[in-house]
Amino acid sequence: MIFVAMRCGLAWEVMAETGVIRTPDQRVRVFVSSTLQELAAERRAVREAVTRLRLVPVMFELGARPHPPRPVYRAYLAQSRVFVGIYWQSYGWVAPGEEISGLEDEYRLSAGLPRLIYVKSPASDREPRLAEMLARIRDEGGVSYQHFSGPAQLRRLVGDDLAVLLSERFEMSRPGQGAAGGAPLAGALPVPPTPLVGRDREAAAIEDLVVRERVRLVTLTGPGGVGKSRLVVEAARRLGPGFADGVRFVDLSAVSVADLVAAAIARGLGLTTSAGQLVTDLQSYLRARRLVLVLDNFEQVAGAAPLVADLLGAAPGVVVLVASRVVLRLSGENEFPVLPLPVPPAGAGQDSAGLQDYASVGLFVERAQAAAPSFRLASDNAEAVAEICRRLDGLPLAIELAAARVRLLPPQALLARLDDRFSLLTGGARDLPERQRTLRNTLDWSFGLLPAREQALFARLGVFAGTFSLPAAEAVCGDAGDADPDPGRAGPVLDTLGSLVDSSLVRADTRCGEPRFALLETIREYALERLHEGGGWAGAHDRHAAYFLALAEPAEAELQGLGQLAWLDRLEPEHDNVRAAMSWLVDAGQLWPAVRLFSMTWRFWWLHGHAAEFARLGEQIAAKSGHLPPSQRAEALAGIGFMLVVSGDPARAQALFEQSLRLRRPGREKRWVALTAAILGVLGRLAAQRGDYSAVSELVGQSQALLRDLSDADLTGDERLQYLLTIALVDHVLGQVQLSQKDPDGAARLFTDALAAGRGAQDRITILASLYHLALASQAQGDPAGAAGHLKEGLALAAEAGDDTSAAYYLEGLAAVASQQHDPQRAVRLLTAARSQLETSGTGWLHAYIPRVPHDDAVLAALRSRMGDAAFKKAQAWGHSAGSTRAVEYALE
Repeated sequence: MIFVAMRCGLAWEVMAETGVIRTPDQRVRVFVSSTLQELAAERRAVREAVTRLRLVPVMFELGARPHPPRPVYRAYLAQSRVFVGIYWQSYGWVAPGEEISGLEDEYRLSAGLPRLIYVKSPASDREPRLAEMLARIRDEGGVSYQHFSGPAQLRRLVGDDLAVLLSERFEMSRPGQGAAGGAPLAGALPVPPTPLVGRDREAAAIEDLVVRERVRLVTLTGPGGVGKSRLVVEAARRLGPGFADGVRFVDLSAVSVADLVAAAIARGLGLTTSAGQLVTDLQSYLRARRLVLVLDNFEQVAGAAPLVADLLGAAPGVVVLVASRVVLRLSGENEFPVLPLPVPPAGAGQDSAGLQDYASVGLFVERAQAAAPSFRLASDNAEAVAEICRRLDGLPLAIELAAARVRLLPPQALLARLDDRFSLLTGGARDLPERQRTLRNTLDWSFGLLPAREQALFARLGVFAGTFSLPAAEAVCGDAGDADPDPGRAGPVLDTLGSLVDSSLVRADTRCGEPRFALLETIREYALERLHEGGGWAGAHDRHAAYFLALAEPAEAELQGLGQLAWLDRLEPEHDNVRAAMSWLVDAGQLWPAVRLFSMTWRFWWLHGHAAEFARLGEQIAAKSGHLPPSQRAEALAGIGFMLVVSGDPARAQALFEQSLRLRRPGREKRWVALTAAILGVLGRLAAQRGDYSAVSELVGQSQALLRDLSDADLTGDERLQYLLTIALVDHVLGQVQLSQKDPDGAARLFTDALAAGRGAQDRITILASLYHLALASQAQGDPAGAAGHLKEGLALAAEAGDDTSAAYYLEGLAAVASQQHDPQRAVRLLTAARSQLETSGTGWLHAYIPRVPHDDAVLAALRSRMGDAAFKKAQAWGHSAGSTRAVEYALE
């Protein structure tokens, strides 16, 4: 058997995928698999085709390797970019103790690579096992599969196919060719910075479970630090090319409550939805897709297992890979225990070559050389390395932490510290699993190696949930005394944080050109224990909450216009920390700061699709709000009520509003007047939804009376914004009543006033809702052109802000106008595009403000009858395939 690894002179392809600029010799490798004897002429033909493309062939037989063939071809495959398979009659040799030939093993290991398959015909003496293998390849699909008759034809096919493949890869790597509309892909599979060591067999086994045995739920179980997350990423990478919609990755390490798992999955899928329709939107999104969904760190939210079953039941094309310390206990689940890496037996000796065949030793050497490039496994340190791996039970996290210190301590010194540390901690908690006690010992040992300043910083970093920025670390963990943390001023901790990154205790990443940091969840829990033991628990959490309270507070320029969007973008990467800060404030009984943070950030939670989490935090505040003074409690209950309206619980919202009004203190303080007017306006809107127009008149009248006592000129900041928003809200409610009573002219006047208030506030929520209402009024007035003008303005505004769900509602409105203007083709295109966008992005927020135009199947059926089946199907296909950007451009024509 022979294979060739070839390098292509297209360095751009690697750079586009990894962001790394390679030297010219580091080119795309093409792995060529074939039997040796019967296809010698064909191998020469392939080599010639590659040479003509200026590729550099690297052939196995040209140089000796001090390894058996199997590890060599596996290593070559792991470094290759393209797989070329050439087959004729021979299945190849099956080594003793193996079930398949090297030829088939090479094909299996190529999962995840582009595959070019060439089969020589005729083949009257083809071996049965090769015939079976080729039949499976044809059935799998997703590969280029061609027949050839001789070397000349093969040379032409390979040259042409490689040229086309590389051209396609170039197109895929161009900027803006990723997610629809140029948006970043949500839930992208992480790209590990280091190779996976010692897990090839496990990754292949997981692949077989999904591909061969059709298992749809695989749960990787094992203790913390055993490498479940790394293995599940590798398995998903291999499986991804076989699924039309690829892989989505959801990290649940920052989610501590099972009720919030659905929201986390929605974020990973790129959905923007409200709490009331969260699960429904997830099921709708996944139903017609074929993808691999990876759920990492599931053990802390095991109560969400029924949600996984619901999603699998609704989406037959979805496979779920879960990394968890516990099984989910669901029907159809296949548990895959992830065991520690094999370790050398005691007394294995000083044979460094033999020891490196053990995966645990191989991992140690790999990571040690990354920390200290001059490190080599040799006879003078081999025994100590083997003993370290044994003492650490083969757990990858523990081994990596040990290897990272080789730059300071040789293996013998590391082993001596392990002896001392384990002898001190032999009386650990007996209710913990043995491996977990060993990992705790490893972390204790690593912590003990840190200087006092690094120990203090490490413990304080445990307060961060999810990722955090350098300024956040400096403000929360720096030596700033008792001063209030300021996002723009903090003590220097960069060097100390860098040391923790070097020690593998903190992970570093770069997002949008800025560094972000995170602790693995197991390490974070350990840091929190150290923080609690050290006596700085409350102080660190208070500083964390104060920092994010200051960070979340919008400046006046950030309350409106483009500044509002910048503020939302600033908060998104801090989402987990803002939630953690609010939870700490509630748990610590600091309810008024919690209410302030809640009130400042409502637009963020709403507009960015986190309504479920926000509502839960609000209920926690409500449950403890009895400890607040009446005026503060009234404000808290009102804010929670506003959130519940959006989340789809109007009855609970009304109860909180009414309770808030009873608690409101008498007086004419501007803030309270504006808040009371807003409460009455929302209550009027709820009454309108129930059809209780007498209540609407009374409630809205009271709201208007309060607003007349205020003046735009007398207010600034958030008070002015709340005043203008309330004016618009009341006008929307009254205008909807006028529309229902067949008075479109009166409705249009009210909606025009609302739009003026929204423009005065430069608030996109109010402007978008007002423009949509004005379009409804124009349609009712028999002015479809006027309606189209309002809808196009709103669509452009939503698209500019990246608000895809609101854009979809505007597409629905324009579809209704097109139908009214006797253009059924345009109506079908727009309505179908809107449906596709809402299925992809979720229901969003605008639906809570507006009455949607008719958009159901009955509307499409009526359009079909007007157009005929052929034209309807053609228009519908356009809508399904257009994508957000193209649909918006078409709608604005």
